[in-house]
Amino acid sequence: MTLHGRPRGKIARALGLNVFGNPKYDRLLERKPHGPGQSPKARPRKRSEYAVQLAEKQKLRYGYGFGERQFRRFVDEALAAPGVTGENLLVALESTLANAVWRSGWAASRLAARQLVVHGHVSVDGRRADRPSMRVAPGALLELRGTAALASQARAAIERHGPAPAWLERGEDGLKVRVAARPAPADAAFPGSVQLVVEYYAR
Repeated sequence: MTLHGRPRGKIARALGLNVFGNPKYDRLLERKPHGPGQSPKARPRKRSEYAVQLAEKQKLRYGYGFGERQFRRFVDEALAAPGVTGENLLVALESTLANAVWRSGWAASRLAARQLVVHGHVSVDGRRADRPSMRVAPGALLELRGTAALASQARAAIERHGPAPAWLERGEDGLKVRVAARPAPADAAFPGSVQLVVEYYAR
């Protein structure tokens, strides 16, 4: 499968990290820990400062599933907002609808959560929402809509996912979630340096 025209497997291998959450990419990295096009026996090259910053940016961008133009808008907003730019960026990304759907446990990955949103299976405060990048504010009520089969799949996903983060409150049936607070930067659990991401765009 591809993301923005690139095979996800090659993205994971280039980054040396499974940013998609699907276990099959963990297995792929175990079999092929070297980057695409590289010999398994090749000695790793020392990366430039720019290459390191680029890799961190790609980890964050691909992890949340955004194209470069859309991701750049998040960065520009974070730069313009008061406070620490990196923290602003992580909070904004965590507050997107697709991420909230994933954090709610209704989908196995952020990419699967994006599909739920795009196909109109999620409502926000009673209105259908189909933009994955939409921000959800504290107090918003998210609801999963669809067939009984979809609800059954979501409940099974919730069991595998475990508890929702503190900023989300699941209803009794699991298919309604209230945004209780803004997510904290630590909720992103980004396996990299957001400061290097900021430095990449500040060049």
